[in-house]
Amino acid sequence: MEKPARQENKKMEVQFSKEAILRSQKYRNYRDLLSVVLEKSKAYTYTEIDSVIEKFQKGKVR
Repeated sequence: MEKPARQENKKMEVQFSKEAILRSQKYRNYRDLLSVVLEKSKAYTYTEIDSVIEKFQKGKVR
C-alpha cells in the first residue's frame, strides 16, 4: 500500500502594497522613511519591511 503524498506546509506571508503599508498603524512612525524607500509597484511582507527599517537605522550618518 502506497503512502499518500505529503503536502508541504510552506508558510506564505501576506504581501502589502506601498499604499497599504503607509496607511497602516503598525508602521505609522516610519511613514516618511518608507514613503521614500519602498517602490510603488512592488508588494512587501512584514519581514521585508522590518528589514528595510532595520537596515536604515543601522546605516552610517554622513
